[in-house]
Amino acid sequence: MQFLEIYRFLIDEISDSRVSNWPLMSSPFPILIIVIGYLIVVIVIGPLYMKNRQPFSLHTVMIFYNICIAFSSGSIFLGLLTSGFTTKLSWRCEPVDFSYDQESMSMARWVWWLMILKICELGDTVIFTLRKKHNQSSCLHIYHHATTVCLAWIACKYAPGGMWTFIMMPNCIIHVIMYTYYLLASLGPKLQKKLAPWKPWLTILQMTQFLIMAIHTSQALLPSCEPTRKPLAYIYMSQVIINFYLFLNFYKNTYVRKKLM
Repeated sequence: MQFLEIYRFLIDEISDSRVSNWPLMSSPFPILIIVIGYLIVVIVIGPLYMKNRQPFSLHTVMIFYNICIAFSSGSIFLGLLTSGFTTKLSWRCEPVDFSYDQESMSMARWVWWLMILKICELGDTVIFTLRKKHNQSSCLHIYHHATTVCLAWIACKYAPGGMWTFIMMPNCIIHVIMYTYYLLASLGPKLQKKLAPWKPWLTILQMTQFLIMAIHTSQALLPSCEPTRKPLAYIYMSQVIINFYLFLNFYKNTYVRKKLM
């Protein structure tokens, strides 16, 4: 009984009632099923299926996929920007507007679409698995994608607006750059070779994004800023720190040590 009371409190009472009837938002179970299913597919089923098979090319699929993700990231960036940041919102501590006015609802809808995009981006790992690119389907990659989907759901469920949406915009911009790079790299080995010197900068951009997120989210730790959303700040900060550490470690192992050798 106590568990049910805690569940109702977390899912019904302190969440944003505006999004409760939207797809995937009524409870955490659909998103958990998606994430767990993703982990099972890319860690167990996919590698077993591909064990004695030749890697798939997926050239056309990759071109279409990268175009879609880059275009969607750019669209969501513009959607978030024009749903408050060009009018009333700033980069400072901004509480979530839970009203039903046009801008606030538009912001919430774009956060929902961001969550859907992050689910679609799980396709990265599926493509790596089918192409037998095991070095790309790393623990860092899988952890980052799985936790990002969960964080996007949490943001949409509890804080689809205010300061919590500011940090989504750098993420969208960087994903436009990343998937444009992947698109160009998929067009052939010659172009891929020309782009190779720029690849380390993708990791640097991602780490820069985490620093921006950490600096901006740290405002929410102040007593006067978003007092009802403190747990969200702790969740965000912990994930930003973990991801920054993992990406920094990847950068050192992949690029710095290679130069030293």
